[in-house]
Amino acid sequence: MSVLENGLENVGKLGRQLFDLNNETMVKFVDLSADNFKKYLELNQTYVAKLPEVNDVSSFVELQREYGQNLWEGMQADLRARGEIVREVVEQTGALVRGTVEETASEVKAAEAA
Repeated sequence: MSVLENGLENVGKLGRQLFDLNNETMVKFVDLSADNFKKYLELNQTYVAKLPEVNDVSSFVELQREYGQNLWEGMQADLRARGEIVREVVEQTGALVRGTVEETASEVKAAEAA
């Protein structure tokens, strides 16, 4: 097999690996979104359940503050989790690309030496 054919084969293999990595990443994002939506619904259900307990303005303000804080903390946790997923996939992508480049470069050097 020629160096060009090997290079094209390596690039094709890289494309398949990147496609699989992208697919896995999208599944992680969808799962995270589903979990967060469930948490959001639970938070809202808890909030609505506590509304009948509100007797005055100060207790309503406190309930709103608690709700806002929980919502904010949930959003921060979601952003951290999404950031971690992106960080991992960037590292994996870099490793895949470097591996393909190194493999192809070594094949070119071996062909030139021969």
